[in-house]
Amino acid sequence: MKDEMMAGPESRAIKLASAWLRMSPDDEAALIKLAKYVEFKTARTRIFEQSGVAGSLYLLVTGIVQVSRMLPDGERHIVAFHWPGDLFGLEETGFYFNTAETVTPCTVYELPVRKVDMFLEENPRVQRHVLVHTIHELRAAQRQMIVVGRLKTSRALAAFLLDCAQHAQYFNEAQQMLDLPMSRYDIADYLGAAPESVTRAFSRLENEGLIRRVTPRLLRLDLPGLRALANMD
Repeated sequence: MKDEMMAGPESRAIKLASAWLRMSPDDEAALIKLAKYVEFKTARTRIFEQSGVAGSLYLLVTGIVQVSRMLPDGERHIVAFHWPGDLFGLEETGFYFNTAETVTPCTVYELPVRKVDMFLEENPRVQRHVLVHTIHELRAAQRQMIVVGRLKTSRALAAFLLDCAQHAQYFNEAQQMLDLPMSRYDIADYLGAAPESVTRAFSRLENEGLIRRVTPRLLRLDLPGLRALANMD
């Protein structure tokens, strides 16, 4: 049964994770033996809670997951969106620092932390690349802070759409078409802006010809124009 599952998107997710962690085929097989395949059939399903005991980490197979944190003033801040092939739930304190929730229906491999720790002790090469992966996530978080802190909403939105366009599962490169899975409210929480500001930013990008809304969430992108606006060239 596990071999049958590995023939589809599950296999692609493992290959993506393997590229990050530079695992050999034997390492891949050993890691998958530790995992439980879990399906979340609806959006807005909690995978784990902020401050909950960190018993597992997760490899996203299909769908999108958002990771958010509730701030002391009661405001929610989305700190990351995870895409197929991403590992999430890595914690050092024994407790989850954030809350993870599905944006779309999702499938994941759930990996018990205790077993993963043993696997990494036996595979120091993979352990080093887990550290590299963690550093990459920290850099991505720092980049988001710069985007949120320094860019106006329209420029921050342009940078966000460019990030989304890097994921082939949701971006048709030939047609330059992005299937945007997040709501305006989620994007606003990620960018640290009011939903009304995000709506105005979408309108500005459309008025300037940088996007064309085919449906509320299906967008045709002008990638060079968006890069110029976001100063990412």
